[in-house]
Amino acid sequence: MTEGVLSLVELDRVAWAELECMGGPATEVPVRLRALTSADAGHRRRAWEWLGTHLYHQGTVYPAAAHAVPFLLGLLAEGGTPDRERTLGYLTRLVESPSEDGATPPADGPPGDDSARRAVAAGARAVLPHLDAADPSTAGAAAELLAWLPELASVSLPGLRRLCARRLPGRERSTALIALGALAGAAGTRSDPAMLEQLLGDRADPDRWAAAVALCRITVPDQPPAAVAAMVAELAAVNVDPQGYERVWRTRFHDNHVAGLLAATLRHLPQERGESTRDLVARRLGETESTPDEVAAVASGLVVDALGDESTVAPGVLTPWQRAVLGALPGADPAWASGELGPWLTSAYGLPGTGEALAAWLARSA
Repeated sequence: MTEGVLSLVELDRVAWAELECMGGPATEVPVRLRALTSADAGHRRRAWEWLGTHLYHQGTVYPAAAHAVPFLLGLLAEGGTPDRERTLGYLTRLVESPSEDGATPPADGPPGDDSARRAVAAGARAVLPHLDAADPSTAGAAAELLAWLPELASVSLPGLRRLCARRLPGRERSTALIALGALAGAAGTRSDPAMLEQLLGDRADPDRWAAAVALCRITVPDQPPAAVAAMVAELAAVNVDPQGYERVWRTRFHDNHVAGLLAATLRHLPQERGESTRDLVARRLGETESTPDEVAAVASGLVVDALGDESTVAPGVLTPWQRAVLGALPGADPAWASGELGPWLTSAYGLPGTGEALAAWLARSA
């Protein structure tokens, strides 16, 4: 077996009664792990539900999880479970950042005890063959998991490049592209931008935004103008109809929270891209074919994406992305015409409620 990977025959060697899971000793863990190999889909479903509650629950990873990981990896290595995609997804939940701001891997790491993450990393070579799985969903799930393990970037990248070259459904393709960018950026590899730039050049490609995120991770601290333009355009599209946009699964990362992924990337906008990004946002908000209410909705959505949950905005400490969005508002006449943007800016963030006053506030805080 691969290092860090164990067979179910070794389950009884673990002192489960001395390990903690939700509700007390982890004596049920070996029973549930064995049930994952059942031919009965109902038995497997109930086992997953138990594992999801008792080893990982609402962001909390219990100590017994680290001891279960080598056996889950063993199921992948031996083909012992028909639920390969679900197994990969479960392991991802153990290692990904629980933050909801959409930060792309590996920018954030799990807080506190990272024993489960270390256990996944120790045996993650068992995941690599699944990048070439015939089932696109299994391959996409493997890409998502490996994206959170930058220490394995050098061995993950070849498989990710093969995956990106395949014809994939939308969420698997975007996931593969973002994983490629995250790991190539972590490894300092510069062999992939040409492919991503070619994808960016196709304005009809629905995954341009994912290529933009990937390219920005590789070229940190820079963000190429074409990538910034693609991200701003996609973020505006999200805010035109947020609920409708989110009904389509576009990526695996952060439960399809595309706006969070884009905003997290744009938060690292370099100073020299600030003015051109402001102009991009201003052009989108100046579109006259949309109603004032629609433009105001896009404007307020972009402000939330830029400012997050801050209750007040301190002048003089705006990031280039925040300044770009706020700087585009004074000239966005259609948005102000709704009558709702000004009062909302004041109540939500304590910002001036007219275009002229906002422009003056920005000038003072430069």
